[in-house]
Amino acid sequence: MWDQTYLLSEIPPAAETAEEVEFICEALELMQGATVLDLCCGQGRHGQLLAARGMKVVGLDSSRFLLTEAQKNGSSSQSKVHLIEGDTRNIPLKPVCDAVINLFTSFGFFEDNENKRVITAVAAALKSSGKFLLEYWNPYAAFQLDQTRNWWWMSESLLALAEVEYDSTSGRLSDHRTVIDLSTGAVQESVNRIRFYFPTELEVMLASAGLKVRAMYGEFDYSPFLTESRRLITIAEKC
Repeated sequence: MWDQTYLLSEIPPAAETAEEVEFICEALELMQGATVLDLCCGQGRHGQLLAARGMKVVGLDSSRFLLTEAQKNGSSSQSKVHLIEGDTRNIPLKPVCDAVINLFTSFGFFEDNENKRVITAVAAALKSSGKFLLEYWNPYAAFQLDQTRNWWWMSESLLALAEVEYDSTSGRLSDHRTVIDLSTGAVQESVNRIRFYFPTELEVMLASAGLKVRAMYGEFDYSPFLTESRRLITIAEKC
């Protein structure tokens, strides 16, 4: 899934990314020279803006394709992001980070014990009093996506279908994507299964790794988190 079709279908406008970076810097109290790990950095849209503000940014992702895109996107910038191809469960930075950010629903792709390993790795990468910002879909809204089917045009020749199911017992959402290239007849399919943690579950998981929740928001404008919020943005601090 993490290829050119992802870039065509999933990326928000640049203005939205800029607003998110403004929030990140303010909410995490980041100063010039701070070391920030962009965990699941993708094509580097947040990391490059943070680097331009004077942060020392490391971007880690498992997708070689997206890291190549990040390298291309940052090639014209004087502020470089150090890119690493790797696994979120094994972060090779201990403990040097003032902050770790994980955005755009990039957490929850493993089984529970492996998701806990991600949180443990984040804590190990943070300095004392370092902060972790985790943002993904509101878990209370995830079940509303159950049994939904959406078609849309990704380009003049690419037609996409998303079929979503939500299992309330496991708290896991399955997102089955089909992309049809009408110019060639080629069909590409992918499935992502994401475990959504409710605030109390997330707080317990973070605490078990030595991270204390300091705030939860429903949007990047500091709106309080509500069951009807679009997102769940959690800020935790290493104790």
